[in-house]
Amino acid sequence: MTIAAAFDTHRFIQSLIKSGFTAQQAETLAYEQVDLLNSNLATTQDLDALRNSTSHDLETHRLSLESKLEEHRIAQDAKIDALRLSLEAKLEEQSRAFDAKLAEQSHNLETLRLSQDAKIDALQISLEAKLEEHRIATAHDLETHRLSLESKIEEQGRAFDAKIDALRLSLEAKLEEQSRAIAENRSATAKEFEALRLAHDAKLEELRHSHDAKLQSAKYDIIKWIYPALIAMGGLIVALVKLLE
Repeated sequence: MTIAAAFDTHRFIQSLIKSGFTAQQAETLAYEQVDLLNSNLATTQDLDALRNSTSHDLETHRLSLESKLEEHRIAQDAKIDALRLSLEAKLEEQSRAFDAKLAEQSHNLETLRLSQDAKIDALQISLEAKLEEHRIATAHDLETHRLSLESKIEEQGRAFDAKIDALRLSLEAKLEEQSRAIAENRSATAKEFEALRLAHDAKLEELRHSHDAKLQSAKYDIIKWIYPALIAMGGLIVALVKLLE
């Protein structure tokens, strides 16, 4: 059975007619399609033969590839071993060279360290000597400066004492003068107060005499006013008594 027998010619023709083709055009295209399929599609025997041939070719190619891969692997292993041996030799050589350089550097460093230690010791001794000289010079300068300051302080103290004494004498003179002025002012004030007191007493006496005179005058005026009133009242009383009788 071929694959072309499964093609539905009638349905294909109807689909073409529905799409706008004529019946003749549709049949022609359908038959052409069947011929094309029959000419291009293989049978089952053809496929089996092709599959067997392909499997044989693939097996042959696989065996060839495995053989080549094995040869390549052996060659690569040989190269890797050779490269490993070469690298090991180079590493050993470089290790010996590095050890030699390291020993040389260690020796140089030790020599440099000893040289630096010697220089540091010499520098330390020099610095200690300079520091001692500087300390001695500084101590001498400080002592000289201290003596100079003590002398200046002593001199300023004497000048200050002299100024204090002069100020004290000046203040004592001013206080004495102010005391005399206060005493004089107190005496003048006492005299003025006494004069004011006498004048005030005189004014009070004068006012008292004036008040007594005014009081006497007021008494006399009251008596003059009351006496006629008493007489009038007496007459009124007499009249009333007579009326009552």
